[in-house]
Amino acid sequence: MKYMIKLVLAFAVMVSMYACSQNEVPGYEGGHSLFFERWKMLSSSKRVRVDTVAYSFSHYVGKEELIHHFKMGLIGDLLAADMEYEIVVVDSLTTATPEQYALPEHPVFHKGSAVDSLPIVIKKVPSLKDKEVVLTVRLVENDNFGLGYWGYRDVRIRFDDIIKKPLWWDDEVTYAYLGEYSYKKLETVMAANPDFVTFEGLSATAKRKVALNTKQYIADHGVTEEDGSPMLIPIY
Repeated sequence: MKYMIKLVLAFAVMVSMYACSQNEVPGYEGGHSLFFERWKMLSSSKRVRVDTVAYSFSHYVGKEELIHHFKMGLIGDLLAADMEYEIVVVDSLTTATPEQYALPEHPVFHKGSAVDSLPIVIKKVPSLKDKEVVLTVRLVENDNFGLGYWGYRDVRIRFDDIIKKPLWWDDEVTYAYLGEYSYKKLETVMAANPDFVTFEGLSATAKRKVALNTKQYIADHGVTEEDGSPMLIPIY
């Protein structure tokens, strides 16, 4: 009798473990499921999980809107045709108001690809001048797609228009390329390099070019700091 009880219990545990594994990775057997990719490669051998992206319009001089593309993955066979999926704003995890962002009305995962992206637009409005807001968006099931891996169903953006030093303006940028930070200098860097966004990921050659362009722009236009002192760029 004891042996039979142990056998039954062991069988129950196996069934339970199988059911859990199916819940964690749905979609392989019939149908399709979606999830948000959360990993960012820092190098060929190192990656980090990124749950939230952050923007400040103060770092994007002259931009009234910014678009972030959240990478998505498909579980199941590749699609034979474009298919709509569904997203919702998570009110309990959102402080942004509708005039501060825009979502696609009918988001589509495109045929023939294992990866796609969800574009979310954030908008520069006066209310962002003194307050950071958060937008959280969640994948939900519809007739075309189930939900993929647990913990990979939400994406979040924090954004504002508060004047602050960009994270990429680190000690290397200060001492080797652009000198001490000021908001007016950042505006000048953007004016001198219309396609420039960030030093992150740039080669030393590209960084040098940005700095030299800025230095030349300062000389050509007689740009100074707000207090009238020289705007200094250390590179030669």
